[in-house]
Amino acid sequence: MKLALNMLVAIAAVSSVAPLAAQKPSARSASAVVEEFFHATADSNLVRMSELWGTEKGSARQAGEPKDYQKRMVIMNAYLRGVSVRALSEVDARNSNERVVTTELSNGGCRVTLPVTTTKTKNGWIVRSFDLNQAAEANRPCEGSRPGGNPGQ
Repeated sequence: MKLALNMLVAIAAVSSVAPLAAQKPSARSASAVVEEFFHATADSNLVRMSELWGTEKGSARQAGEPKDYQKRMVIMNAYLRGVSVRALSEVDARNSNERVVTTELSNGGCRVTLPVTTTKTKNGWIVRSFDLNQAAEANRPCEGSRPGGNPGQ
């Protein structure tokens, strides 16, 4: 019950905190947007997350797509709260307006490397997709961790 109430409060926060005109611009590079998105996630900044994630139509917050984007921000935040991020490299994807950023997420001694697909919009780069289950491995117990959690928690 408490989790459901917290999710409702977070969803309301994502949809009502700042007017769309007050949005910060997207990052100038694919690597920069990936790092900024995961910093916002680690800091529980759901509004900024929704400004940096979306499709070629624009950010989820600006375009309002997908319709359940607020819920998705809360879920991503729950899985990735507290992670550190480092963009390792980026390469062109199949589409000319996309780049894949090899990204390292970590928490304590646990590290996960995963591809993050970004897309270019009229306002700059945004995160398009990544494997949330793979990314969440950074917050799970890993080799050398104490029972019940990651080192450094």
